[in-house]
Amino acid sequence: MGAQVGGAYAAGVSADALCDHWRSMSFARIAKALLPTFPWAGWSTGGEITRTMKALVGDVRIEDLPITFAAVATDLESGQPHLITEGPLVPAIRASVSVPGLLTPVWLDGRLLIDGGVTDPLPIAAARRLGAEVVVAVDVLVDPGDVTMTGIPALRSSDRLLGIVKRLSDADSVSANGSRRFHPSVFSVLFQMSTVFQKRVSDLALRLHPPEVLIRPDFSSQPPCYSDVGCGIEAGEHAAEAAIPKIEACLR
Repeated sequence: MGAQVGGAYAAGVSADALCDHWRSMSFARIAKALLPTFPWAGWSTGGEITRTMKALVGDVRIEDLPITFAAVATDLESGQPHLITEGPLVPAIRASVSVPGLLTPVWLDGRLLIDGGVTDPLPIAAARRLGAEVVVAVDVLVDPGDVTMTGIPALRSSDRLLGIVKRLSDADSVSANGSRRFHPSVFSVLFQMSTVFQKRVSDLALRLHPPEVLIRPDFSSQPPCYSDVGCGIEAGEHAAEAAIPKIEACLR
C-alpha cells in the first residue's frame, strides 16, 4: 500500500483523488482484481492493479517524478530488500505490492521481486539513503494480538467420528485461555503469520533506525480492508494532525 499511495502522490495525484479512488472500491472490483491465475505462483497476476495504477499515473518514470521516490521490494532469490529508484513507476509499484501467495512475483531488472514488507515493512533506513534529513514514519501494521481470528469450530472426537455437530460449545472445543477452539483457514494462517513477522521486523527497525516522528493510526474502531477503507482514512488524518507539532519542531 505504501508504494501505491506514495508513488501516486509523488506523480502528482492529490490526496483527495486518492481518497476518492479508494472509497470507490467495491467487493466486485476487488474480486476482479484478484481473479485466480495459472500457473500457481500466486493467486492473481495483479493485472487489474497494473491497469488501475496506469489510469492514475500514466507511463511516468521514477527518475522524472517531482518528488524523490523509491519503491521497496524484496529480492526473492537473495532474500534482501531492493530499492527501485528508476524506471517506469507502475511496474515498480506492482513489484512492491506482490504479497506472497496473493499476487505473483514480478521480474524486474533481472530480479524476481515480491512485497517489500517481507524484509522492510517500515523502510526508515531507505528514506535516509534517499537523502531524508527528517523522517516521518507511518506504521500501519496491526499488532497480532489485536487480530480476531475465526474458523470452523473444533468439535469433540466423538462428534467428528459420527459426522454430527451436537454442541459447538462443548468443553473439548475450548482452548487453554478460555476461548473457543477453532480450525482457521489457510489464508487466515498465512495472513496472521505475515502480521507476526512484519510487526517484529518493524519493531526492530524502529529500535535500530528511530525516525524523528512516528505516526501510528488507531484502526481499532473499524479496521480498513481492501474492499472497504472503513475509518482508515480518518484514523490516518487524526494521527497525522496530532503529529504536526513534532513535525514543525523538526523543521525549525
